[in-house]
Amino acid sequence: MQTANIECYLDNDSIFQNINKKFISLDFEDMKNNNRHLAEVFNELIEAMKRQSPLFSKTFQRIVYVGSYFKKTRVGEPEEYDLNFVINLPFKERDMEFISDCPGFIKIRTTWRDRDMSFNTLNLEREALKELESFIDHESYLNQDKFRTWMEGILSKVAYESSKSNQIKLSDHILITVKKAGPAFTLKISGKRIDIDVVPVLAFSTRNLPPKCSNKEFLEGCKSPDSRYWSVVPKPLNNSANFNDSTYRYWRLCFYEFEKDILAEHGRTKPIIRLLKKLRDTQNWNNIASYYIETLCLNELDTFWILKRKSFTFLFFTMLQKLREAFRKGSITYFWDEDLNLLENIGWFEMKCMEGRIDRIIKKIEKTIEINKYAIAEWILNEDELNHLQFIDRASSDRSILYESSESESSESEPEPANQWRCVIV
Repeated sequence: MQTANIECYLDNDSIFQNINKKFISLDFEDMKNNNRHLAEVFNELIEAMKRQSPLFSKTFQRIVYVGSYFKKTRVGEPEEYDLNFVINLPFKERDMEFISDCPGFIKIRTTWRDRDMSFNTLNLEREALKELESFIDHESYLNQDKFRTWMEGILSKVAYESSKSNQIKLSDHILITVKKAGPAFTLKISGKRIDIDVVPVLAFSTRNLPPKCSNKEFLEGCKSPDSRYWSVVPKPLNNSANFNDSTYRYWRLCFYEFEKDILAEHGRTKPIIRLLKKLRDTQNWNNIASYYIETLCLNELDTFWILKRKSFTFLFFTMLQKLREAFRKGSITYFWDEDLNLLENIGWFEMKCMEGRIDRIIKKIEKTIEINKYAIAEWILNEDELNHLQFIDRASSDRSILYESSESESSESEPEPANQWRCVIV
């Protein structure tokens, strides 16, 4: 059955709404309590880090809460958080040169030495200058490997000072265990079943944009250049063959704040993203990262606009078709750089397997949706969740039937109100 022929069976969102409410939506109170606790812990941690590093004390700007949890596209319990420590190095904008020769990445060269070989113009203390020099190479490029090492050293010093181990002791007997994980540092807070990935980043205003960037209109559309920032993350690609220079010079581009704004403005995207992630989790499609799904939807903003009057169920089915097409072509284009394919590290055989799995689901839905209103839910939910959904649906239907029956009996047994006030004129 073609999409045009099954559209009438996808216009009811009752199943979609029940799935979203019962199995996907996060608990607002849990979110609020966790956020408050995190703020208290990290305020104290930041102060401890400032005491260990003059440069960190001078350059730390703020914490940015990132990831799907704060975009409100997360599925599941809030047990994992992503935080960026924003560092503002003491260089003027005119002293930062961006070079783009690898999709999705830039190199950063500090050019102040071209005019003044002295660090004194940076207005830093001797110890802070020494720290800064540690991650600038002989050609004045920022070294992202050593930048991460610098941040790791600060956390290690805080832990050693407080406990002589890899645990950071804060007030109120709070312990934070520090574990290195790629470009991030995973922090575990005692008494809380949550992991926090902390990444140090450099942030820049829209006055100074990357030399190569797709969809620049979203960056240039800011009312104030200082209201939103793009950033670079010290995270190298898996495939070093894409680099034309020393790998430590490449920083991953990040536009989290803009992505969050776009998804908020196009509110119908977020429920679809969550539903696609839930499908991915249920089907154990481990090769589909959450960011791939978000980017797929960002790339289809026009589709969401065209279908703005269609049901969420129809939108989900449409985006499932778009996901199949992405694996058929072997490409999901990075929203901010059309030359970067997010699926480039997935092999041909795995790509075809994914296309086949999604195609099978779509064809099964097309074949059964006319007679089975759970045709989509059967793939999104596991067996227990599906049974619970059907129980809720039956209970809701029973209550509706009972209410209609009661209303009908009441209308038949009670006299019409007008009769009570009937007048007879003699």
